[in-house]
Amino acid sequence: MVEATLKVAGMHCPKCDARVEKAVSAVVGVASVKADHEADLVTLTYDGQPSTLDAVRAAITEQDFAVED
Repeated sequence: MVEATLKVAGMHCPKCDARVEKAVSAVVGVASVKADHEADLVTLTYDGQPSTLDAVRAAITEQDFAVED
């Protein structure tokens, strides 16, 4: 398993955290996820496949948040 931290813009409250966590946890290959709207970060543990990380970025974007590079 690999840990990654993504900078995510647009999260403003605990409900935003919950939306992101729900979406990311549904991605196959993700073992755990924690969103923090105060730090604008999403930390996750996943299988290390680049396609999984791409799917995580897409899941966050689909929730109307922006993953910053």
